Amino acid sequence: MRSKETERFAARIRALKDRAEISFEELARRTGISSSSLHRYCSGTKIPSGYGVVHTFAKACGANNEELRELHRLWALADASRSSLTAPDEIPTNVTDNEHLATSPASSADTPVPPQHPHRRRRLALATATVTVLTAIAAIVIASLNFIDGPDTSVVSGSGATARMRVFNIEERCRNRSDRVPGCSIGLAINPRLNYDAQNVVSHRVWHDDTLNADCVLYDGDEVTDEIGTKSTRWYRVQLNDVPRGHAWLSGIRTRDNPALPTCAL
Repeated sequence: MRSKETERFAARIRALKDRAEISFEELARRTGISSSSLHRYCSGTKIPSGYGVVHTFAKACGANNEELRELHRLWALADASRSSLTAPDEIPTNVTDNEHLATSPASSADTPVPPQHPHRRRRLALATATVTVLTAIAAIVIASLNFIDGPDTSVVSGSGATARMRVFNIEERCRNRSDRVPGCSIGLAINPRLNYDAQNVVSHRVWHDDTLNADCVLYDGDEVTDEIGTKSTRWYRVQLNDVPRGHAWLSGIRTRDNPALPTCAL
């Protein structure tokens, strides 16, 4: 049985696909996601295990930044609902109904109390746990969204793990050079939501094949187009010791890596 959160999420991605007026086959070609998986996502029989798939789907359907943020919220709630509904049953089953009735102050010999079936108690406990988890997830998502229009005070919603990423320059002439000439350097952004230009880069420059430590990913930042027309709104927050905030942002267009990282709240 699908949860209401899953139904809302599926309805939203179906609406995006219908608005784009593209077939599942064409959407599969654009995203690299199998047509059968796309069918299951849109029908609500399957929820993507990571938001990156949702983002790719939505961008292929022409979603704007506001729609991406709302879709992220719906996916997080649906994912939490799935996790809660499939959680193992931890309610003890070795306690009998009579033991519960014996310790209840409301029960007596003159007022028989109808027995409560163990599976009914388990369903009630599981439903309560589900509501608690969904409430917590909603609070986290809403708190994250409150940072979107503010200054660059980003925090990470995740475990704090980092991943090493390699810088990639699409220009072959720069990839073939061993010297670090300024014309082949790549700028790192100060704020990934602002226009990526000379006023929005840190002093630290990077070159092709440099390695950086990233701790989170932002999916809906400023759109960047590389030298051959490829576009991306993905940004990775990378740790640096020689910039004021201790971090800067690498555009997803400047790397071929796609590590599993928590989503940045910005």
